[in-house]
Amino acid sequence: MSKKVLISAYSYGLFILLMIFAFISAYPIFLVAHLWSKKPRIYFQKIVQQYFRLFYKMMPLLGKVKIINRDRANKFHPCIYISSHQSTMDYTLLATIVDDYVTPSNHFISDYPLFIKVPKRGLGIHYIPKGDLTQANMGYQDFGKALKLGSSVIIFPEGTRNPTQKLKLFKGGGFRLAIEQHVPVVPIIINGTGKVVTKGSNVTKTLNKKDVTITFLEPIYPKENEEYLSLKKRTRKIMQEYIDTKGEEPS
Repeated sequence: MSKKVLISAYSYGLFILLMIFAFISAYPIFLVAHLWSKKPRIYFQKIVQQYFRLFYKMMPLLGKVKIINRDRANKFHPCIYISSHQSTMDYTLLATIVDDYVTPSNHFISDYPLFIKVPKRGLGIHYIPKGDLTQANMGYQDFGKALKLGSSVIIFPEGTRNPTQKLKLFKGGGFRLAIEQHVPVVPIIINGTGKVVTKGSNVTKTLNKKDVTITFLEPIYPKENEEYLSLKKRTRKIMQEYIDTKGEEPS
């Protein structure tokens, strides 16, 4: 068995163990928080956030995580975070930074019966299978309600992990939400996670620590009477220009 497989197995095992402890720690507080809060989810997320941070401190292949313009994170709530997407690591890394959010996922594990809807109720992860228009519409309505309550939405608009520096075409749901709910889009560029693990494999690509850069760009506000397609195009253009000029991948 190769070292890459062993390190990957250790990392996944560590993550699962920490998530078990996180859920056990957070769920009682989440239940009690229903007594005084309209958003008990934020208490669950805050506790799990600490376990995500602990995981990345213990993960053997992650080097330094540099956050550029960190002051823009959590400053424009509610907003739509529109992020590039290289790796399965991206969501959990963002969850160590961003507070009070909901997010879609097309991974079946987020709706696994064993978890009794904890990912959705506690973490704000809404399972939307690819091609399921009914679930997509329900998720869209839930995200609109969350924005009205002051929560933000994290979206990876490419809809899949992208191993290249050329952004794929964006899906439009997040931009429709931004226009309908009158909230800004905050673009995020993630660089480096694809050098650890990327699409097509759960085994690490490296035996050396890799640095990661997460950049929060300036918020983009919908213009008066702007169509969502225009906002989508503007956002992708700004993100691609940043990647082309300043978004070199860390070593």
